[in-house]
Amino acid sequence: MTGKDSYDTISGKKDLVMKDKVVHLGLFGLGTVGGGIIELLSRKKGKDHHKFVLEKIAVKHLDKKRPVPVPLYRLTTDPREILADPKIDTVVEVMGGIDPAKEIILEALKRGKNVITANKALLARAGSEIFKQALDSGCYLGVRASNIAAYRLVESLISSPFQFEKLIGIFNGTCNYILTEMEKKGEDFSPILKKAQEIGYAEQNPSDDIDGYDTAHKLIVLLGLALGYFPPLDSLFIEGIRRISHQDIIFAKELGYRIKLLAIAKREASELEARVHPALLPWGRGLARLDGIENGVELRDEVGVEIGMQAPGAGKYPTATAILEDLVSVARGRKLIYPQPKRYLTFKKMGEIKTKYYLRFNALDEVGVLAKISGILGDHNISIKSVLQKGENKKPPGVVPVIILTHQAREDDIQDALRKIDNLTIVRGKSLLIRVEQGIF
Repeated sequence: MTGKDSYDTISGKKDLVMKDKVVHLGLFGLGTVGGGIIELLSRKKGKDHHKFVLEKIAVKHLDKKRPVPVPLYRLTTDPREILADPKIDTVVEVMGGIDPAKEIILEALKRGKNVITANKALLARAGSEIFKQALDSGCYLGVRASNIAAYRLVESLISSPFQFEKLIGIFNGTCNYILTEMEKKGEDFSPILKKAQEIGYAEQNPSDDIDGYDTAHKLIVLLGLALGYFPPLDSLFIEGIRRISHQDIIFAKELGYRIKLLAIAKREASELEARVHPALLPWGRGLARLDGIENGVELRDEVGVEIGMQAPGAGKYPTATAILEDLVSVARGRKLIYPQPKRYLTFKKMGEIKTKYYLRFNALDEVGVLAKISGILGDHNISIKSVLQKGENKKPPGVVPVIILTHQAREDDIQDALRKIDNLTIVRGKSLLIRVEQGIF
């Protein structure tokens, strides 16, 4: 669409634009990210040959305080004002949640409108349906902002002629911030979580973040783009960071590792391994170097090509920037690229995976404790690589932490061994298991 004049993105004032590509936008949601989008659109004005005109913004309440000043006439509480407007050719959804976001996105696509969304939870649950509707309608569907740790790798993930072999990522800024601060401040999980909530890095209900579900949603979206179909959430093993202590971070460092919450996907023949959990990464390498809210991803394909990216994992501007890249794709007339599934992969059962393990036992400070623990591990084909046994700072009195790093073992064998060890009278409380990963870089 071209024209000799159009309207300013925010103010509505007439502005001379010669032969610019004009994209007319409807925005759903005006929270932190929505405000960031408006700010970036204003900054971009006049810098290239694309013109983005924000026609209408759908919000829940008209009288709510906004992160950016917006004329009241641009706001509506009725989604139909955007969906039914023939002038609006592109919809941006940053309202979050499943309903009514799903209905709005599907209806926009059915009406022939391009859609850009940051809604990883929705895509993880209904990505196949949404992409099918976009393909049927011939519309562009932009999902870069659903995982800003990997948004510049999205097209290569989709269009590469080679299948991925391994993908590993840190996809949650809240968790990476908490683990970093636990390391720096020498404090345990709960006080650092409270601090993260106070400064806006964690929600008041942080469950999705700290229990691993936000990371799992992002992993499913990347798998969907790579495979051509979105695996169900219950096909992934998901574990969060609630049980990680400052003590574990110190012990991991002594062993040459840092603890991170990882998304991991490995493909071998017709089998796919996909999991989310805390893991030890070698100190000073690759993703282990990321601090605070930094996120990142590493990817290796079947011919050995390795690529990676890192980006802030929280904040309005990183997400808004990813959305803006999709808007530029719309302005350039880019078509939706989405791989067609050649065959569906079988998910590998978590009990069948093999990796190395960090084990922490709280045991009585007695002679023979280590022999009993190592004996059970040996009975389950688990060999020990190294041991840390701490005798100082006994809390409770008479109980000491015993740390064991294993060689590669089978998950089911480890779990069976831990159940037997936890039943020993010399062990207090439930033992802790953290898996060990090498990363790609």
